[in-house]
Amino acid sequence: MAAHDELIGKTVAGKYRVESMLGEGGMGKVYKANQLALDKHVVLKVLRQALLSDERTVARFQREAKAASRLNHPNSISVLDFGQAEDGAMYIAMEYVHGKDLHGILSKEWPLPEARVVRIMSQVLSALSDAHSAGVIHRDLKPENIMVEQRRGEADFVKVLDFGIAKIVDGTNEDGPALTRAGFVCGTPEYMSPEQARGAQLDHRSDLYAVGVILYQLMAGMLPFDSDSAVGFATKHLTEVPQPPSKRRPDAKISAAMERLILRAMAKNPDERPATAEQFRAELLAIDKERRAGSSNPKLGRGGSSSAALSQVPQRKVTPIDQQDTRVTVPPTNSNPWAADDPTRRTDSAQRRAQAMASDGGPTVATAIPPDLLHEGGGKAATAFKVATVALVLLAVGLAGAYGYQLLAQPKDVFAPQHDGPLYELQLTAEQRRTGDSVRVSQEGDAAFAQGNLDFALVRYEEAWKADPSPELALKLGELHYQLRHLDQAKLWWLRYKKDAPGGKGLAYIEQVLPLP
Repeated sequence: MAAHDELIGKTVAGKYRVESMLGEGGMGKVYKANQLALDKHVVLKVLRQALLSDERTVARFQREAKAASRLNHPNSISVLDFGQAEDGAMYIAMEYVHGKDLHGILSKEWPLPEARVVRIMSQVLSALSDAHSAGVIHRDLKPENIMVEQRRGEADFVKVLDFGIAKIVDGTNEDGPALTRAGFVCGTPEYMSPEQARGAQLDHRSDLYAVGVILYQLMAGMLPFDSDSAVGFATKHLTEVPQPPSKRRPDAKISAAMERLILRAMAKNPDERPATAEQFRAELLAIDKERRAGSSNPKLGRGGSSSAALSQVPQRKVTPIDQQDTRVTVPPTNSNPWAADDPTRRTDSAQRRAQAMASDGGPTVATAIPPDLLHEGGGKAATAFKVATVALVLLAVGLAGAYGYQLLAQPKDVFAPQHDGPLYELQLTAEQRRTGDSVRVSQEGDAAFAQGNLDFALVRYEEAWKADPSPELALKLGELHYQLRHLDQAKLWWLRYKKDAPGGKGLAYIEQVLPLP
């Protein structure tokens, strides 16, 4: 069919030579085109000629371009151009991605390891977080709108597409009621939140419900609900509680923590879902860290063929490729499902130190030194180590607070460049640092650390490091890995601290517990 399309072989707006059709939807068609000035491939979305006289549709198309212009994130496809061709056709030009959509990956490669699911969906949530912070709700998130690209040195790099029915929430009401048609359903029924299905006012948590549905599908190989019609899917999202994925697919490998998070994301009440995309992402990453540390308890299935699950994957025509960018960081809620105190992670001496520091009015940051690394003779040596540890943590927290206080008023909102090497080798220029974000997220790590929530603290410190790799964070990350008995990692982080702060006061402590080369 594509070979007979009238636009193939033609040049749009004197800039883009159309080569092939990638897909089509109700509003228009999506093409692969060559940008003549740069001789590079782009995606060109062209509004149907028959719709140019429809004010509502034209307004939606323009709104899509506007939503795209608000977003600038590595995990969203960039919009390059927007305009009108000589014949009046309206178009949007977007970045071209060499990859597969997630629906295709799910259809051909299920079962997917939980670690891979986390890697993909954490990037999706990062993109959504940025969109939400810009006042943009996606409203049509589904596997077809998630492109996965295999880059050199970076597997499964994600781009979120198709903000074609995105809602811009900026208080201006500029879209107005004219853009909503009676009986028009925005979104894809299989992934639609209950509030979206009933036509209620939406906020960012509707997108988080869709992420829960996608996670369910990725882990179980099937959708949470089955139906033969759009109305049937919408009704089930409104009225039925999803069965746990491990019950529908006993042979799937789904950790208990992952299953709990999926079902919470699919709560009918938006207040019961993760509060933000960034919180959702932090919880997802923490589950993966627990799994890698061997402390999660996955429900292992019986194994066997995945053909039954593949038959459950709905085969739909791929929707037009639209593309955007996103990111934000948000504080976690006061309760975390993985926050139980773990005696293997926090020694009695650490608890006593935390209590003593709290009673003295200091920060309740617990640091534990394994007893087998103390000098023999206990007594004075152990006391000296305790004092040194408390001083070290107080110093790190104090320095981070002072450093952040000076720059928090002017946080830089600039993305760090893609870093392919080990995280402890990350280097940023002064212009690339987002110190305000780093301090805020680091404080979340401090709070988790104080509660003995080491895995969550590690996630937050790493995020803070990506925003501003400071010596204080290198010191904290080394201490966290040390407590988790990742001694090689602890040594690498402390070597980075030694490099960045050659006269740092933490070196004396480090040399006593884990001598550096």
